[in-house]
Amino acid sequence: MPRPRKFDETEVIASASRAFAKTGYAGTSVDDLVAATGLGRQSLYNAFGGKKELFMRALLSDTEDAVAAVEALRHGVDSPIVRIRAQLLRVAVTYGSGREQPSLFAKAAMELSSQDPKVSASVLSTFNAMQIHYRACIIEAQDAGEVEADADADALGAFFLALIEGMAILGGSGVSRTNLTAVGLTSLSAIPLSDRGRHALVGPAGDWS
Repeated sequence: MPRPRKFDETEVIASASRAFAKTGYAGTSVDDLVAATGLGRQSLYNAFGGKKELFMRALLSDTEDAVAAVEALRHGVDSPIVRIRAQLLRVAVTYGSGREQPSLFAKAAMELSSQDPKVSASVLSTFNAMQIHYRACIIEAQDAGEVEADADADALGAFFLALIEGMAILGGSGVSRTNLTAVGLTSLSAIPLSDRGRHALVGPAGDWS
């Protein structure tokens, strides 16, 4: 009878995800994963099969989290346009000056999408799901009378997806929180706001220090 596992698989995958996000797939050795997860080398192989298998498990978990985080944008108590602004500012604060590294799936998109069909498919599926949620938030803003009805919600959804993921990558590379905040707030001018939408953004953006 096999021995029961004495580790939390979710925590192990999360630790591996952070290691891969920091140094990339090629730059993360099995020894690095042993150090990050606290598992012995043989336990890691027994539980996950190897470095590539653990990477794919970590990538799947990270993509699910990324989509869930964007989906949460649609369930706040503030108006849709204020929620979009809050998301822009949150990314600036989280990633500015390298405070945190971009997500594993963003790292994988840059490093492996052109080389590994499974990674490419996972990344593309995640980007598509995230774009759908950003698009839905724009549509909610249109329904609330904050964005002009003839605005292209598909294009704006793609715009904010590209912008926000790009901000995270720039922040992870050392771009300051101040500069990222300026980028985020400037991007709001790309939205054809109604008078109601402009009025909603007159209020304070909150304490993002």
